Amino acid sequence: GDRYGVIDAKRWNEATNWLLSDTETKNDDGINENTPTANFGLDVDVWQPSSKLLAGNELARRELVKANESALEFYKVHGRKPSLAVITVGDLPRYGGADRRLNIYSNDSNSWFNKVEAGQSNGFNVKDIHLTSDTATTDKVLSILSDLKKGGEEYFDGIQLMWPLPPQLDATKLYNAIDQRQDVDGAHYMGQCELGPSSAKTTALPPVTPAAVMDLLDEYSIDVRDKRVLVVGRSRIVGSPLAYMLRDNHAIVTVVHSDVSYENLEREVRASDIVISCAGEPNLLKAEWLSPEAEVINVGTTFWNDKLVSDFDESDLSQYAKRYSPVPGGIGPLSVASLFKNVAKAAWNRMEENSSY
Repeated sequence: GDRYGVIDAKRWNEATNWLLSDTETKNDDGINENTPTANFGLDVDVWQPSSKLLAGNELARRELVKANESALEFYKVHGRKPSLAVITVGDLPRYGGADRRLNIYSNDSNSWFNKVEAGQSNGFNVKDIHLTSDTATTDKVLSILSDLKKGGEEYFDGIQLMWPLPPQLDATKLYNAIDQRQDVDGAHYMGQCELGPSSAKTTALPPVTPAAVMDLLDEYSIDVRDKRVLVVGRSRIVGSPLAYMLRDNHAIVTVVHSDVSYENLEREVRASDIVISCAGEPNLLKAEWLSPEAEVINVGTTFWNDKLVSDFDESDLSQYAKRYSPVPGGIGPLSVASLFKNVAKAAWNRMEENSSY
């Protein structure tokens, strides 16, 4: 249910059916007398999650199962696991407190902060490559990227070059050096979208966090068509591609960022039907600015004072928003599933391409 003290009725019923699956007793009419009724033993009025929560954990679990099933089928057909190489240069400021966050909010089998273990748990081979910022050069990272796309034992189906990069590195050259077929983080996505005709669909894999946002909107039947959608944040890996995806789904999109004045931020938030905040800056937005019918997707999070917080102030969002994604338990777990779905797709695409020659 994404919160302590709540229970998701669907998962409760699945668990109850599983527990009683080995105790089947049929009556004279052939009906299993041990089949529990819906919500058996659960008072949903007490334990039900709030209807205002746009929770992502259950959706993430289902999507990760899909990625795992694809990986297992790939292994059965091709005799190897889909593979991912994750390259990190230096210490990423936005991942401060990663170990503590993992201990409190997640586990190794589905954590963004332990992709090696998450991959192993779900049928993927993941290699973690870490370079120190003081010794890394553009040429050194280019050499690693070249080795990862040569083929053979060191070839990986997917490459994720973690952002941001230290200032001495040529980020444009490095991201352009990633083969589009291995680009599971969607670095090439915006370039294809901007260069291609508006009617054409890009073949680049989507950036994982924007894809997670779109999945959550779809899960809760939030139609963005003709809605005023505010995207707070303009990064190349989240805010900008997300704005494109929303426009592609016929939303009226406004993009703002942390350098916009409080007066203008307030005005834009008050005018929006949907607010998607991706800044990663605590207290940037005030919950009281929201209109009563506004829906909020919290993407940007910060580990602050030993807890994970959104870009909104500490006001209770449930008192101001129609619905909102919780922190934690909203977009975070979905991003992991999106990443491994991209890796599985890249692996299948590669083998299909090879078989065509």
